[in-house]
Amino acid sequence: MIQRKQTLWLLLSLICAVLTFKLPFYNGTVINGTEGVTGAEITATDNIWLLLLTSAIALLSIVDIFLYKNRKLQLRLAFIGLLAAVGLIALYVSYIKNFQPGGRISLTALLTFGILVGFFFALKGIRRDQKLVRDLNRLR
Repeated sequence: MIQRKQTLWLLLSLICAVLTFKLPFYNGTVINGTEGVTGAEITATDNIWLLLLTSAIALLSIVDIFLYKNRKLQLRLAFIGLLAAVGLIALYVSYIKNFQPGGRISLTALLTFGILVGFFFALKGIRRDQKLVRDLNRLR
């Protein structure tokens, strides 16, 4: 349901995850002989682990949007998405070590943090819905 706030937050997470496939997280020069990173920038498509985790986050966002009738499962999946977003940021940071000093974090790295923010606020919205339903059931 598009009128629920958490749906919009989950949609933000989805959009940010999709944009990280094209836009870089970090720009710099790769250390010679390094495996796992190709090119002068890190995107979600540069490494199999980044690709899999970002794809899983995008898929989780899509699934979570359509689970509005099952708030308990939606809450669990949003929490898993939040943890996966933290893991994605940690994975990006670990791959920065493969670059020579002097590189810079791109402005589009904020998209990765946008995934985290989207899942966090979606969790808050789902909990608010659960509290509202509990209060309405108590009034009956």
